[in-house]
Amino acid sequence: MNGFVRAQGRGFAVDGRPFRVAGANNYYLSYGSDEMVAAVFDAAARMGLNTLRTWAFLERGPKYNDTYFQYLDPATKQPAYNDGENGLQLLDRTIAVAEQRGIRLILPLVNYWDDFGGISQYLSWFGLKEKAEFYTHPGLRAAYRNYVEHVLLRVNPRTGRQYRDEPAILAWELCNEPRDIELAWVAEMTGFLRSLDSNHLIGVGDEGLADSERLLAISTVDFGTCHLYPGYSPKEDAVGFGKRWIRERIEAGQRANKPMVVEEFGVKAEAGRAARDAAYAAWLGQVEASGGAGALIWMLAAAPYPDYDHYTVYAPEDAPALCRFAAS
Repeated sequence: MNGFVRAQGRGFAVDGRPFRVAGANNYYLSYGSDEMVAAVFDAAARMGLNTLRTWAFLERGPKYNDTYFQYLDPATKQPAYNDGENGLQLLDRTIAVAEQRGIRLILPLVNYWDDFGGISQYLSWFGLKEKAEFYTHPGLRAAYRNYVEHVLLRVNPRTGRQYRDEPAILAWELCNEPRDIELAWVAEMTGFLRSLDSNHLIGVGDEGLADSERLLAISTVDFGTCHLYPGYSPKEDAVGFGKRWIRERIEAGQRANKPMVVEEFGVKAEAGRAARDAAYAAWLGQVEASGGAGALIWMLAAAPYPDYDHYTVYAPEDAPALCRFAAS
């Protein structure tokens, strides 16, 4: 695999050559079985994708007892880390496979939502309830920094490198879809990541909502992100709304002279394959026309994994517009 992905004005580059993100999300890629993970990489290769986004978090709680990256140590009453084969060794595997397949990874470090533990699990460990406290409570800020440091400095036995030196990692993100985020927290945590890792891009992982431009103004935020899930019916102009949303977010990135990635987008299968792909073609065309840094569909999986949320694609024929975008 070539060198690290860098931000170069409004786009990305690798070794001085332009690099446009064309990819997909898959939330189980970091913890699934070897067979499940290999099948997703196979599907990504068939579609010509160069990037996958998956979780670098999995907090142990009532729902996640068998596989977890972080847990509450009953002796110290503090978060601790599972470096074993049902823990971070699974992420070791995924990073190594990504390098072998020539595919880059975007890795958020915590979830705003309750799935896979997330901020709510941190709050539970500290006896707190309000999500806003995650950004302000000294103990929670320290716990998050400690986990980030553990992950970035972890040595991957499959590659012999610390995570901060892995070329397969495209970027770290502070959080998946944070809401009501504190700008001071973002400045603190992106600065902390940068102090540990000079190789990788750093993003917030936000949906591109109200705080988008203020987040982009923080010097240690390297690129912007936005997510797009408009309702789809014949009475709604989902395509037009999506094009405007994409154009306006990319323009915000351009004002900050930073890349903007449409890192989640989707239309439910109920719209029908033709209508869904027409929307994808229009939105990806807008990314190209506006000079966006790339896009990642939600989500790519491999059969027999069920289409739980009705956004899942499995093969090139499920999203031909994305395959064309990847090839262009």
